[in-house]
Amino acid sequence: MIASVQPPEGGQLLSPLEIDPTQVDPPLDWAGLFGNEQPVEVELGCGKGMFLREAARLHPDVNYLGVERASKYYRVAVSRLTKTGSTNLRLMRADGLDVLDRWIAPGSIARLHIYFPDPWPKKRHHKRRIFRPELMELAARCLVPGGEFCVATDHGDYGTLIREILAASMDLFEPRAWPEDAPDRLPTNYALKWERAGRALWWARYRLRSAP
Repeated sequence: MIASVQPPEGGQLLSPLEIDPTQVDPPLDWAGLFGNEQPVEVELGCGKGMFLREAARLHPDVNYLGVERASKYYRVAVSRLTKTGSTNLRLMRADGLDVLDRWIAPGSIARLHIYFPDPWPKKRHHKRRIFRPELMELAARCLVPGGEFCVATDHGDYGTLIREILAASMDLFEPRAWPEDAPDRLPTNYALKWERAGRALWWARYRLRSAP
């Protein structure tokens, strides 16, 4: 079962960046939320918001939605990103699969980002992992034709599983080159942390072959 969207704590918004799921109906109206028709990119598991901060600054002609389920990280992201004054950012405390399933209209986002998802290493917790076959189907449904799915991980076993799931979805997605010095490989808190720790990081970018 896919978890439902969680409303902001206390029922009150602390920032104009936040989307209150109790005040809107799915799917999200991008033009209504951002006041323009710019392309939209979504990051699931945005953590403390470092990627969103840099992406929104570098690409003011793109709108970004950050989704984070963990309350402690979500509140940090809200605080930090509100201070940037960026108008092309929105945040939502929610379960990532539920957002893809109900809150994003088919064929309405240009890119989906999932960076350093929680590996849930204990076997009894594997069911909590976001990477599963239905994720690929939901991603393909939400992306525009030719849209991209970007992913990164530092976890060896989980990375192997992610590659297997992506390989099994080659009817939907095709791999694209993503050099280490590519300008759109932006930092995240975990990327910097694990790089300093000497861990090997795996980054991959995939293109939607055609609308499902």
